[in-house]
Amino acid sequence: MRTVQRRFTLVGAAVALLVAGCGSGPSQVGSAAIIGDTVIPLELVQQRLDTVLKKEPEAQKLHEQHKLDQVSRQLVTLGVQHELIERAAQREGVTVSEEAVTESVDNAGGAEAASQNTVYDAATFRERAKDQLLLVELARKYVDRMEVTFDYFFTKDGKDAVAKAKQVAADPGLMAGFVQSGPKGAEGQQLAKRGQKVKSAESPQAAGSPLFGVQPGTVVAFAPDPGNAQWLVAHVTARDDNAKGGSDSSTEQLTPQLLEQIGLRLVQRLAGEPDIRVNPRYGVWDTTAISLAPRTEELTGFQAVVRQPKP
Repeated sequence: MRTVQRRFTLVGAAVALLVAGCGSGPSQVGSAAIIGDTVIPLELVQQRLDTVLKKEPEAQKLHEQHKLDQVSRQLVTLGVQHELIERAAQREGVTVSEEAVTESVDNAGGAEAASQNTVYDAATFRERAKDQLLLVELARKYVDRMEVTFDYFFTKDGKDAVAKAKQVAADPGLMAGFVQSGPKGAEGQQLAKRGQKVKSAESPQAAGSPLFGVQPGTVVAFAPDPGNAQWLVAHVTARDDNAKGGSDSSTEQLTPQLLEQIGLRLVQRLAGEPDIRVNPRYGVWDTTAISLAPRTEELTGFQAVVRQPKP
């Protein structure tokens, strides 16, 4: 077990939630979100929100501007992520020591100081620190040996990409035609192909994309570069979690931030793909972003299992 030493970068409002199970079975009543059979209670989210309002002037300003929904949404997001991380780590036999967590928190300046100007308090900062270390270790376990095979094409925008991805999901035989008529780049480079293979050891940045977070037989649509209008539509046809990397691969040189991103991409699959239900007051679960979106129209991508042809 290696200790990751780094200062945590806290972007936006984020908090690790202690997720409570419901002994009588999950119920949407009184729940902020349900992950499999585990419930994040509405009361817990409100408690965390109250903590933010008491300690952070900026959050109070949001309250006065009636913009607290975005903070609440991020609280629920981190709660769902926490549960997925816990499940994935348990299934994969990945652990981090309390000493490693303490060292990481100390490197961040201590929980009390580091949680200032965030929605963390000392306890939740430590919980999130543990989650981040677990993500790094999950990524280290797989990043040297993953390979995905997929057919793909680029399209002009998100609306067009989602529409075509839905068509492929309903009839995967359409993919060949979309690839054949796919666009060309400005210098004639190919922007569509069948049977593309990508190894995570050789392209670790790609390992943080939705291509590596889904099972074979899934079609995905997303924007590889949020600053570019073009979207990628891909049908993942195979994956190998024991592929050998190229001779030039050196994942030991990957930053903890990239490893954390890769680990987060993997958790939903490694967690057993539990059903995720979110209270509509907080939005909808965005599988592509692994977070909540305010509404369906603001999802950052599309994922669906393709319909298998009848024999």
